[in-house]
Amino acid sequence: MLSILMLRRAGVLAAVLLATACSQTPQNTDSRAGVRIERLDKEYDLAPEIKRVAIDNPWGEINIRGRDEREVGLHAVIQHLPPKFANVDFKTHREGDTLHIDVVVDGASASTDHESAGARADIAVYVPTDLALKLSTRDARIFATRRAGAIEASTDSGEIHASSLAQLTLRSKTGQIRAVAIGRDWQGPSEIVTDSGRIVLLVPTFGNVTLAADTGGNLSTGFGLSVHALANGGHEAHARYGAGTSSLRAHSTSGEIVLEQLVLLGDDKTLPEDDD
Repeated sequence: MLSILMLRRAGVLAAVLLATACSQTPQNTDSRAGVRIERLDKEYDLAPEIKRVAIDNPWGEINIRGRDEREVGLHAVIQHLPPKFANVDFKTHREGDTLHIDVVVDGASASTDHESAGARADIAVYVPTDLALKLSTRDARIFATRRAGAIEASTDSGEIHASSLAQLTLRSKTGQIRAVAIGRDWQGPSEIVTDSGRIVLLVPTFGNVTLAADTGGNLSTGFGLSVHALANGGHEAHARYGAGTSSLRAHSTSGEIVLEQLVLLGDDKTLPEDDD
């Protein structure tokens, strides 16, 4: 079965868990050009009730990696910027079936820029592949690929790179979005939406997919899909593959949309590699 083969390649395990304990290991601090660099490791145990991990980081990147252990691991590279050299903390709480991890800079609001806040924090988070994700940044990259659980990601001007067997809900204002819908079928509509950013979407034409794409800008495809001009100067494209039971929509108000065909080659049905 295609999805089982792909899940094995992604290293997916089958269980869901909740945060019960947390440990952290600060590492040696060094400095560079007046910036104090701190590297910090944390771990969060999970219990069966948790089905999703939500991470909010207005202060830097979010990079998701898979892991076999049923826990969440976090590695942060924190830049304490002069003259404030502000402290960065990681707040956690549980809400229903979701574990929330919020990156907080002391004395700064989410709208404050890094220099004024006095800190930047880029994080790598190690999460079991089957857990759903909700990720948000302000102006930095979100990277979450080769997942089995659903991905919801939002940013203002950062880039989003995401791929999953399950539902994708990806939104930006100006940031580019690269999305790969890996699954043959998924629950709920997948939507990739941006105001003026560029969308590159790989479409699983081997699946049961109804595709709709529209933009006020340019739209191109690499696999012979018909593109139609709109009265407002924009373009749209529609297609149905298989039973058409899984909805896949791409929309940009003014940015370019590029649609490519996702091709799985060979008996192994390996997942496509994404550039890190």
